[in-house]
Amino acid sequence: MKAEPLNIHDKRFLINRLIEQAPVSTLVREFFKNADESAASAAPGNRRIEIYPTVIEGVRKLTFWNTGTGMDDRELKQATELSSSINKEMSLDGNFGIGAKVSGLTMSREGIRYRSCKDGVVNEVVIGFDPEEQTYVRFPVELPDGSFDTVYDVTQVVLDEGRETAFDWTEVVLMGESEDHDTVAEPLGKGKTQDRSFIPSAIFRRFARFADGVEVRVDVAMTKGGGKDETGRTRRLKTLEEVVEELPNHEWVDAPGGELRIHYIHDPKHESYSHSLSALANPATSSTTFCALVHKGERYDIKSRKAWSAAAPNFGIPFGSKVITVEIELVDELALPNQYRDGLTWPDDRSPMVAEDFDDFVRELMPDWVREVIRSESPASDDNLDDLQSDLQKLLDEFRIPTVTLSPSRRISAMQTEGADEGTDTSDPTKIDTHFPELSEAGDKDGAEGDPSKSQRAKHKKVRKAPEGSKLSRSAQSLERVPEIKILTDPDEIAEKNLKGRAGRFYKDAQTLFVNGLYSAAERMAVELDAELRTLGEPEVVRSAIMKASRKFMAFRVGKATCYAISKRLSDDWSSDDLDRATSPESLSLAADDYKQSISQAKRYAKELIKAADIPEESTARLHEVG
Repeated sequence: MKAEPLNIHDKRFLINRLIEQAPVSTLVREFFKNADESAASAAPGNRRIEIYPTVIEGVRKLTFWNTGTGMDDRELKQATELSSSINKEMSLDGNFGIGAKVSGLTMSREGIRYRSCKDGVVNEVVIGFDPEEQTYVRFPVELPDGSFDTVYDVTQVVLDEGRETAFDWTEVVLMGESEDHDTVAEPLGKGKTQDRSFIPSAIFRRFARFADGVEVRVDVAMTKGGGKDETGRTRRLKTLEEVVEELPNHEWVDAPGGELRIHYIHDPKHESYSHSLSALANPATSSTTFCALVHKGERYDIKSRKAWSAAAPNFGIPFGSKVITVEIELVDELALPNQYRDGLTWPDDRSPMVAEDFDDFVRELMPDWVREVIRSESPASDDNLDDLQSDLQKLLDEFRIPTVTLSPSRRISAMQTEGADEGTDTSDPTKIDTHFPELSEAGDKDGAEGDPSKSQRAKHKKVRKAPEGSKLSRSAQSLERVPEIKILTDPDEIAEKNLKGRAGRFYKDAQTLFVNGLYSAAERMAVELDAELRTLGEPEVVRSAIMKASRKFMAFRVGKATCYAISKRLSDDWSSDDLDRATSPESLSLAADDYKQSISQAKRYAKELIKAADIPEESTARLHEVG
């Protein structure tokens, strides 16, 4: 007896669930991709896609039109079946899927109208949800002779509208959720108004390139700029690839192994306008910087605006995400799109693939000119945190924590490093000469109290320089390095890093720790210090010294908590999730809140800043001459 293939017992239930659970966010991608592939089959010079409003009974409906091989009545009927398409190969890694009809019907239950011209004949079909049948159908229509059909000839109707039939084309009109649904203004659902340029902007973000020779034009009613209340005029939509040469700088860098390459793009705002240079070079769309994976000409896991700003430090871009775009282009075999083409997966186990899986490549391959852009975008600061970082490094070194030997991610760069000391989960006390007496046993006492040998400030020692070309020993390189600390005081930067109401955020991949200089604990410490120090000098000088001291010691508390959390990596009782929670913004905020522990040290530090500011410049110069 032959094996019996499994069938679907309740097709209606499966179809309804498939459509109603589909993501509507992929709607624009699906219909545009179909149009792009079809237009590529047209004759050179006539490979066109047009996006415009079609007015039906006074209501605008979003329309995609393209040249390319058309469909006759039988092919059009077949094309409206789910999991069916014309002139496509059914494969997991190709573009064949269930996306366009499924995501379209999710938003457009009222109907999707297809018209296709082939060999001068235009046929039409409308699919949508039938309340009587309680499922999705091809709607039958009554013809002039009294008969009914679901696919019918509308050639004369099209000619009367002034449309051409001399070449093949296909048109798709989204009717929406009801007859009065304006799908141009609300393409993702009734009541969900989008920006006027939402459609071209969505296409610009998603597609790194169009098919060869395809020109895309969008009606001015659906683009930024003039023409808001007009229709009939169009603007050309370009890809970033087509305008990148008009930007200050960009560079492709190939990764070792040939499986991916990184595209770094400098896209600042125009001096006289609020738009980026790429947006000005592409009038049909709004354009902002972003980070994304690129696979077969399409972008996935796109991070823009606040999401990109918050993620950028992991990619080695602590500042400058507003002017830097990063594309990570993968070879075809490295990834597979998921069922709805709204994400990539790893081929071996279909787990999600995200841009962070490759952030180490972005950091390591970064050209010098990109680093210079980052430096130029970094906020100006007169805070010197070298002593703070040095003290934290000494603290971290006590634990002899080796660097991670295996990457915890699915990154293709994951490889074993040279062995390092196993380390210990407890610290061995060591003598630390520090500008932060908080680390000493008498750190909570003023210099005149307690053991003078413990409370006095460390003296400057002669620094012996290593020969030029020297570097850290292999054993030192294998130990964990303290995170680089950056104190933010600009409200916009604090908001971009998701630090509002939080004291710090640790980016473990990039080993960067951002500290919120406006966090309430710093303000509370400043209030207490001001009550004691306000008479010691000029009010402005005193306030400046107090705020510097409050922020610096808060950064130290946050940094110390991060170092202790890192040390727990040696403990078998701590999981990676536990470590992430220990360095979460909430945990670091609790460490920052305990400002009482370091208020004495902050007071001494503020006094020194005030005293240094009160020394006349002439006296300072004489001191330097004597030295």
